[in-house]
Amino acid sequence: MVKIGFPSDYPVWVGILARIGEPRCEHSLPGGAGYFGELLSQQLLAKGHEVRVLDLNLPDLGDVEAVCADIRDFDAVLDACRGIDAVFHNVAQVPLAKDRGQFWSVNRDGTRILLDAARQAGVGKVVYTSSSAVFGIPEAVPVTIDTRPNPGEDYGRAKLAGEDLCRAANAGGLDVSIIRPRTILGHGRLGIMQILFDWVATGRDVPVFDGGHSTYQFVHADDLAARTRL
Repeated sequence: MVKIGFPSDYPVWVGILARIGEPRCEHSLPGGAGYFGELLSQQLLAKGHEVRVLDLNLPDLGDVEAVCADIRDFDAVLDACRGIDAVFHNVAQVPLAKDRGQFWSVNRDGTRILLDAARQAGVGKVVYTSSSAVFGIPEAVPVTIDTRPNPGEDYGRAKLAGEDLCRAANAGGLDVSIIRPRTILGHGRLGIMQILFDWVATGRDVPVFDGGHSTYQFVHADDLAARTRL
């Protein structure tokens, strides 16, 4: 993970857009209506930021400027980027969709469009939420910043392709940071772990591998949001 920091008066776009004080601080969040995007929006709002969300499904967050658009619509994304200083890019076609074409269309091509729009609009900072899926099955654990990405399926490959675009944009002068979160859990979201809790609640046997010695890392959504907006 690359850690980033913003001054309190720094405008940011994250799929959510926030404006703070004078000079204004604007945050835009593509993908701000998803579970993590909404949580990040709430944290920004709580800090006094004005927030703009770009998503196909608009959140019910009160004082949020909402833009209903597809990440692959360049003109809409460019309009959403105008006047924004930083963008948190949370848009993704997730693995549960099992749609190989959408993985590449949204996660790679959508990221290219966002980066091009951010550059053209003069955005100062882009934070790209990638995925630990870029590592596939790592050769050794724990995974570190030096672990070589080796995605084993199209979702991970497409997210890695998005990272490559971010690095190219960074080399071209756009300030871009990449975050690779582990499985995100939090209040209201257990993800795939919901199955295990359902089994426990109904008294079913829960499979245990390697005698219970295997370990798996999660990240709490609150912690991830707090670090993302630093």
